[in-house]
Amino acid sequence: MTQPLIVDLHLDLAWDALFWNRDLTRTAAEVRQQEEQDIPQVAAGFDTGICTVTFPEMRRGSVGLMLSTIMSRIEPRYLESRRDGMRTQEQAIGIGRGHLAYYQAMTRRGEIKPVRNAADLDEAVAAWQAPTDQTPIYHILSMESADPIANPDDVGFWWDAGLRVVGPAHFGHNTYIHGTFTEGGLKPPARPLYQAMREAGMILDITHMADQAVWESFDLWDGPVLASHCTCRSIVPGQRHLTDDMIREVIRRDGIIGLVFCQFFIDPDIQWETRPPRHQWDSKYGMEGLLPHIEHIADLAGGSLDNIAIGTDMDGGFGAEVTPTDVDTIADLQGFADVLRGAGISESDITGILHGNALRMFRRAWS
Repeated sequence: MTQPLIVDLHLDLAWDALFWNRDLTRTAAEVRQQEEQDIPQVAAGFDTGICTVTFPEMRRGSVGLMLSTIMSRIEPRYLESRRDGMRTQEQAIGIGRGHLAYYQAMTRRGEIKPVRNAADLDEAVAAWQAPTDQTPIYHILSMESADPIANPDDVGFWWDAGLRVVGPAHFGHNTYIHGTFTEGGLKPPARPLYQAMREAGMILDITHMADQAVWESFDLWDGPVLASHCTCRSIVPGQRHLTDDMIREVIRRDGIIGLVFCQFFIDPDIQWETRPPRHQWDSKYGMEGLLPHIEHIADLAGGSLDNIAIGTDMDGGFGAEVTPTDVDTIADLQGFADVLRGAGISESDITGILHGNALRMFRRAWS
């Protein structure tokens, strides 16, 4: 029987390939073996985490559509845990263009195929109704930190390149906005950037925004919105997660929230800002750890699960050492349906969470 299609709203695959030097055309087991043997990398303390996402693993789990990220930001390299920040926006632009080039190269190879409009979305869904080993992973190009967009005039270049979703923030504060670990709102260049994004037809992602920046963005933005990879702050404390008021506003705007498949987003005993080193954490939760977040979002939505999706962020700075205990690679997302069934969630709502809610949002945005 054909597995159901899964849509993942956040995967940093170009970053994985170029920053962590991973060949994503191989299986996760092959990548892990390569990295265990990479003595210079290990000696330098370059901790890649335990690989969970490659193209073969995505095919195995029918994760046939994703939001693939362009991910580069301004941030001094003063933290041992984050060495990928750039000192200037020009450097961030260069990294961002490199990520774009990687996706273009994987498209030429046939591993992935871009989705730019509703017709492409329909093609992706049709292709994954009866996939083969050669079926490409379809991807909607997104951006995490808007630093690679030089200025509002540069939005046209990125739109033509396929960019459809922009999350202006990431760690720290950048050219446009305050993000995780900072306090503050939008910077002066953000307003014309938002105007250019709105005119182009882009979707705004509020993930990683500082609280003030979230509300200032809501004041400015009247287009489609999502939170690609977030969970509930009322369950897991920390600025990185969404407050109830933020969740209510995403729901009011008929947006979607992608659930993160990481212990640090589901374990209520973890404070995001003071979370332990990944390899020192005793993982407690399987995918059932996401159920309280689903129930809470549904409560805020009046009982509806129509705003809930999947945004795993797997391999986005962590690996299998802190994924849910029943998730070794992204292929194991297929088991999430049984977890949801066990919680008494209806088949129609399960379909919505796996792919239907995300597809509906994109179709509406591109109608």
